[in-house]
Amino acid sequence: MSILSSVAIGWLGRRVLDWGGIALGGAFGLIQFYNAMPPQVQTLVQKVATGHWQEITLGAVPGLIVWGWSQFQSFKATTRPQVVTDDGKRVETDKLAPSVQQTINASVKEAPKTILDALIDKLNKTR
Repeated sequence: MSILSSVAIGWLGRRVLDWGGIALGGAFGLIQFYNAMPPQVQTLVQKVATGHWQEITLGAVPGLIVWGWSQFQSFKATTRPQVVTDDGKRVETDKLAPSVQQTINASVKEAPKTILDALIDKLNKTR
C-alpha cells in the first residue's frame, strides 16, 4: 500500500508543478498584456473588472474593441508561417511545391547560423 500511495503522491506532485507552471505563466502573461495597454484602456479594464459599468463612457468601448482586435490580428500575423519574395510579395507556404517547401525549411534551419556568422564577421571588422 505504501508503494501505491507514494506513486500517487508523486503523480499529484508532478501535476501540481505542471498546472502551477501553466497557471503562473498565464497570470504573468496577463500582467504583461495589461502593462502593455495604454493608460486609458487600463482604466477601462479596471472599471469593467470591478463591475463599474455605469462609469464607462460609450466613447471608450470602441477604443477597447479596436485595440483588442488589433492585438489579435498582430498575433495571427506573427504566428502564421510566411515567405516573402524578392519583390516584397507574401506567398502562402502551403501553396508551394514540396521541393520548394523543403528548400525553404532547409534555409530556415540554416538562417540563425548565417546571421550569427555575419554578426561575428561585422564585430571582427570593427575591432
